[in-house]
Amino acid sequence: SVLESGRINLNVTRGQLSELLDHAVATALTGTGGLDSLDVRRRRMSEDVALVTDVERLSQVFINLIANAQKYCDADDPALTIEVSQAEGGLNIDFIDNGSGISAEGQAVIFENFGRVGAQKAKGAVLGLAICREIMARLGGSIQYLPGQGGAAFRVTLPQKNAMAAQ
Repeated sequence: SVLESGRINLNVTRGQLSELLDHAVATALTGTGGLDSLDVRRRRMSEDVALVTDVERLSQVFINLIANAQKYCDADDPALTIEVSQAEGGLNIDFIDNGSGISAEGQAVIFENFGRVGAQKAKGAVLGLAICREIMARLGGSIQYLPGQGGAAFRVTLPQKNAMAAQ
């Protein structure tokens, strides 16, 4: 409710995307079976990006997406690929797992408060993706589901003013 009302103060600082992702992976998988429970694949060269944003809030978004992949990916050998790419006007960070993905009906509600999809094995308040959506809106970016990727796939987009590729 604090996010939705706009009463949140952003703490804009400098950070490195690679370090933010390192922290998010370690935090999301600590105590949940660890790195053995989810194979995280990254292209570190593409992560050499300086950020000027609220790195703590952005980290929350990354942690939620990684933790969700660990909880919900139904593949025999769960894997999450994190891909970073420059886009017109911004930076895309894609989180794509190798599970069965989210149904079309589920895609319509995943960013809503309490929008749990089907019978899930994880417990919680079901606010994670709704909070991610609000955080990204406050940061001037977005989060969206990418259908047709062969698994659950989310794209976090940061505006160009928040991200600069290393020279």
